[in-house]
Amino acid sequence: MKIYGYTKNTLRKNPSELSEATLSANPVELRELADFLEKCATEIEQQGSNWEHEHFRSDDNNLDTLSLIIFNSGAEQ
Repeated sequence: MKIYGYTKNTLRKNPSELSEATLSANPVELRELADFLEKCATEIEQQGSNWEHEHFRSDDNNLDTLSLIIFNSGAEQ
């Protein structure tokens, strides 16, 4: 597993590989994230390399908030 990311005001085209990430969240948010990760894992198992990625957004999909992208490392590229 690898973690990649951007800063809020980045101008970079490609994300940087991160060595550490911190989540600041409450129990409700953590459960929502856990449910999302479980859903992604199930879909990858069912769809294999055809499943590429999915976005998790906090705050009801507001585009200005955190976006966590799960990418299938086994996806066809």
